[in-house]
Amino acid sequence: MAEKTTKLEKLNWQRVLFSLFYLALAIVLFFTFRDNMFYFKVEETSWNTYRFVWCCISVFSGFAVLAFALRRHPKTPFPEYLTHYPFQLIAMAALAFGVLHIFDATSGYLFYYLSFGLCFTLGYLVDSYWSFVMGIISRSKIN
Repeated sequence: MAEKTTKLEKLNWQRVLFSLFYLALAIVLFFTFRDNMFYFKVEETSWNTYRFVWCCISVFSGFAVLAFALRRHPKTPFPEYLTHYPFQLIAMAALAFGVLHIFDATSGYLFYYLSFGLCFTLGYLVDSYWSFVMGIISRSKIN
């Protein structure tokens, strides 16, 4: 019986709560903008708020999965999860949004598939994406 309580004590509830917070934020954004979000024709303007919100939903979902995966990490997530990560996640969503809107092939319906995968992965790899990219580059070098 004592072994079960030590496993519960090792669980960092702050990280679990932040995971639920970011997941709830993604769900609220989705249900708020869902009526105008999914359409296949691209508007003439260069900035499309609904598609940017889709990227934010994706990146917040990926970060929620990361926060839940780190639920046993002993360090408190408090200052970083409210001050540092929201800005970094929104910047990643804006970067993915901009890159996918540059090309005509990905500005149609393909945008939703590619942006969700890209943004979810960026949200999940928010701490280690640079080492992930460098690992791919180092493996692709031909000696």
